[in-house]
Amino acid sequence: MTQIDTVKKQLTELRKKVNDGKIYQSLGTEVGTIIDNVKKVRLTKVNLATDDDEFLDTLNGLREQNHEQQLTDISDEDLVLMLSHIGSTNPNVRDKGVYFFFSELLEFQVLSKEQLSLSFNYLSQDQVMFAHILEPKNNAIFKRSFSLLLLSTVLYGDQAGYFFLDSDRLNDFVIQFATYMVLETDTRGFIKSNGWAHAFTHIGNVIDELCKRDDLSRADKLFLMTVLIERYKRLDTPVIFGEPQRIVAFLSSLANKNELYSNYLLLQLKSWRSYLMTKFQPQTESDWNLIFNHGRLMQTILVRDDFPEEIMKYVATGENFFS
Repeated sequence: MTQIDTVKKQLTELRKKVNDGKIYQSLGTEVGTIIDNVKKVRLTKVNLATDDDEFLDTLNGLREQNHEQQLTDISDEDLVLMLSHIGSTNPNVRDKGVYFFFSELLEFQVLSKEQLSLSFNYLSQDQVMFAHILEPKNNAIFKRSFSLLLLSTVLYGDQAGYFFLDSDRLNDFVIQFATYMVLETDTRGFIKSNGWAHAFTHIGNVIDELCKRDDLSRADKLFLMTVLIERYKRLDTPVIFGEPQRIVAFLSSLANKNELYSNYLLLQLKSWRSYLMTKFQPQTESDWNLIFNHGRLMQTILVRDDFPEEIMKYVATGENFFS
């Protein structure tokens, strides 16, 4: 069994306990243990597409047809070709190319229900979502991160009228996404000439779309929020490219839905502060990053000022706690 398979198994068992009502307050501790036991492996070669220029020609032709309202459908072959280029290090291919055009296809309802399903399957497979994820920072971050960005768009499309995602596939994806959050540690935002990586912003997009769904249980929403917080609190490199704003927007949305979520979030925030107390006399750059990542997120909560009163009071009392 691979390390990724082990994490999936552990999260599946933990998720069942949450949904069965057998675990609540200790959920964060158990998720944290899973995260802490993940081991990095040596870097291997990241294989990138070598036909970016040729692909751009094809893509630009399709976009021109779409802008002239002459594109009524797209072949499965062209769709898969697009998706296979989300890992390009060229932002004109990956970001301004594939992501923008995919969004246009969805907006203009060019994609069929079957093609949205095909896209979901392609983007959520292990080879894409977990590409080189256990290795030191590498160029596969673009494939992983942009698979999430497109998945958030696909999830939106499902709820906007495509309705292709049945309960079994949704259940499988909850574990797939939770596993991604456990394993991802690359906090890079904008990377020189390669453009946006932004994994933790895209995590915010996906978790927000999932937790808006009425067919996702409250227990699953608590489970996903916990995995996100436990991962975020352990990030020991700077998270400084707008990710706190996106994460806090999600937390605000969920906390304001129901007292259950706000009470649990408050519990998690208190646990987070206790966790940082172990670093109260930071000795390393990593220690300081843990503290400042927390501080930026708390400051973002204060600036939004739209959380339930008890959360706002608690965060305000700790505003200068680590200064």
